[in-house]
Amino acid sequence: MSVVTPTELPGTAQDLAVSRRMPLRAPPYDEAAARAIGNTAFSGTLSPQNLRLTLAQEPKLAVAFQQMAHVVLFKGSVPEREREIAIIRTGALTRSEYEWGMHVSIYAERCGLSEAQVMELTCNTALSESLWSEKERLVVRMVDELHHHSTVGDSTWAALQAHWPKDQVVELVLAASFYHMAAFFLNSMAVPLEHGARRFPPGVVQAFVPGDGAA
Repeated sequence: MSVVTPTELPGTAQDLAVSRRMPLRAPPYDEAAARAIGNTAFSGTLSPQNLRLTLAQEPKLAVAFQQMAHVVLFKGSVPEREREIAIIRTGALTRSEYEWGMHVSIYAERCGLSEAQVMELTCNTALSESLWSEKERLVVRMVDELHHHSTVGDSTWAALQAHWPKDQVVELVLAASFYHMAAFFLNSMAVPLEHGARRFPPGVVQAFVPGDGAA
């Protein structure tokens, strides 16, 4: 993984956000846990520290997770806007408020995604042709098929190959797939939302199992 910026580690357990499921890794930290928690390539004020503190319960897997995320976000050749369309749509479909909120907060404006476009990615099955290019609608089609069918159809595959070189097709599919996995982890561990990250709009709720906890 590329050189990243160490962040200040929590000093006490009282400094940690509270999860209703998996507690965040509390100090003191051994070297492996400190490395997993303190390293980040995000230079702004909004950084996925609660995710890192949850992953740090298993530092070996935390490192592998961070390496993959780093490549997807910072080392790929797919245009950032197209990648983020895939990730934000994935976060919306998996009802992962953490994933959706972080990517909308950090990337939407700098990728030129308007509020109307963010809301379409979040709430609409079909996208307006007036707001999106053909390639952007194809990214969403790919994400939707992966989510609902665990693969893409032959016509979608042919269209992906017609619009992107092979390495970028691999990147797009892996970006959506990786963030699908990340959403499963975030949702299941109940990773606390980061302060300052966007929250779901009204009518969109965090993932849950219907009937869970019913008598």
